[in-house]
Amino acid sequence: VRLDQDFSGRYPLVDGQGNFGNIDGDAAAAMRYTESRMTEAAKLLLEGLDEDAVDFRDTYDELNSEPVVLPAGYPNLLANGSTGIAVGMATSIPPHNAAEVIDAALHLIKHKSATTEDLLEFVPGPDFPTGGVIVEPKASILDAYETGKGSFRLRARWEVEDLGRGTWQIVVSEIPYQVQKGRLIEKIAELIEAKKVPLLDDVRDESAEDVRLILEPRAKTVDPDVLMESLFKFCDLETRFSLNMNVLNHGVPQVMGLKAILKAYLDHRRDVLQRRTRNRLDKIDKRLHVLDGYLIAYLNIDEVIRIIREEDEPKQVMIERFSITDIQAEAILNLRLRALRKLEEMELRGEHQRLTEERDELNLLLGSE
Repeated sequence: VRLDQDFSGRYPLVDGQGNFGNIDGDAAAAMRYTESRMTEAAKLLLEGLDEDAVDFRDTYDELNSEPVVLPAGYPNLLANGSTGIAVGMATSIPPHNAAEVIDAALHLIKHKSATTEDLLEFVPGPDFPTGGVIVEPKASILDAYETGKGSFRLRARWEVEDLGRGTWQIVVSEIPYQVQKGRLIEKIAELIEAKKVPLLDDVRDESAEDVRLILEPRAKTVDPDVLMESLFKFCDLETRFSLNMNVLNHGVPQVMGLKAILKAYLDHRRDVLQRRTRNRLDKIDKRLHVLDGYLIAYLNIDEVIRIIREEDEPKQVMIERFSITDIQAEAILNLRLRALRKLEEMELRGEHQRLTEERDELNLLLGSE
């Protein structure tokens, strides 16, 4: 369910149809009422699974196999973040802007000695799906990303809306991450009822697709900054998000900083690229081997036809007569008669040339840094 919620994840991995819950805190419908499919972001994480990009292991019942780790076409750990508690340890990684993270990764490729401070020029901080404003000194953010531990103070985004004749109201358009809007409104209403925020007269929800909370001051002479500061103190219009980048690195739990995580991701992607390239080269070599056999057959088409028609064991005869392999002979025997036309020969020669060029390019890629 959470994989579909655009207020929970920066880049949803599931495209759902039906009720998957909302930011107000309402629960999702039962699974029999919902449907789902993968998003493009999810497909990017799987790209290369059928090309030997990663290792596989048996599932718990040993009836199927599953990838040990996904190829991950983009750094999902940082893009969508992760929160969880295990035995004796926990992790808390906020979502980030994927474009910013990728730019930082590209910078690290070109400048291996780049510092965390350099990378923060590209990734200035978390990018929460519900928005909000991070109220934290730059030095504190740097220390958090350097060590992999810290916290961020997150406030709602608000502005004063002029209603004319000197009256105004405060409009909250973004709320802190993981705060339920319905519960937040209830809390503010309780504060008004208990007279803990005497500057505030009323709160109401005008949200549609977006968030729009209206805060009405008790008088037009109220200072909006003072009003909001009092609300930040008493309710979840201000929260603190803990950063604890505790991850599994080659199966070992480790708290890693931003640079270390990006470096581990780049090492993984380099391995994925090499494995996919070798897999493709293997397929090309096998196909070229068959094509070489076909071309030999076309050069000796009359003799091939005679052998097939007259010999009791045509495969063995062709292997000895044309010095070809068992695989090539089998492929020739499986050719259809319609494939013996001249046009088919030209197409095979064209395919042979294209695959040879692709093989050379892939070998250059594997040989490069």
